[in-house]
Amino acid sequence: MKSILFITCFSLLFQACKDSTKAISKSSIIKLDFAYSLRVQSVSYSLKFSTGDTVYIQDHLPSGSDTSYYALLHKQDKLRIDSLINNMNLSALDSSYDSHDDDGEEFNLTISKNDTLKIIYIHSEKIPREIKNLTDWVMKLRKTLVGISYGK
Repeated sequence: MKSILFITCFSLLFQACKDSTKAISKSSIIKLDFAYSLRVQSVSYSLKFSTGDTVYIQDHLPSGSDTSYYALLHKQDKLRIDSLINNMNLSALDSSYDSHDDDGEEFNLTISKNDTLKIIYIHSEKIPREIKNLTDWVMKLRKTLVGISYGK
């Protein structure tokens, strides 16, 4: 009788451990690398969002000085970026939106969602609304986190 009880308890414990790994599904893992460049002013910066709550920021300024920062995202910011990316159909997006102008803003996005990796180059005002929402939000977030504004 003890062995049956032991086997039952062990089986239940094993099942509970197995179920707990399902709590964080692969589909909830989102990564974003964002780079902004304004050639006319020789300004660029990049943000790398980790799968956790950390964002790494690097500024490249005309003076030649590079500055690196990191910041912790508030829960609502993390939820917002997850929402913006989850609402994207990555396979439907082009990998380049280029107007072939000599000046203007450039963006490079590397988005990872589920098992999909999408690299998007933007040098045009004509981009899908979902990308525009993401780039605008990231630029606003960067300004909030660092307090320095370049670009829009």
